[in-house]
Amino acid sequence: MPSTKVSKYEYEDQSGAERAQYRTTVPKQVVELLDLEDAELEWEAVSRNTIELKITRNDE
Repeated sequence: MPSTKVSKYEYEDQSGAERAQYRTTVPKQVVELLDLEDAELEWEAVSRNTIELKITRNDE
């Protein structure tokens, strides 16, 4: 599987406060394997080196 990096995005909100978000991309192979298109992901830090994702799909 490919690896990705996390990047920091800084911005000012409507009240003028400085905010930051961190972004990453999901490799296409992972999206296709887990059918993630249009899915909602719930992130949970299990440990310093492990993240658990819960996938919720709005199947019609």
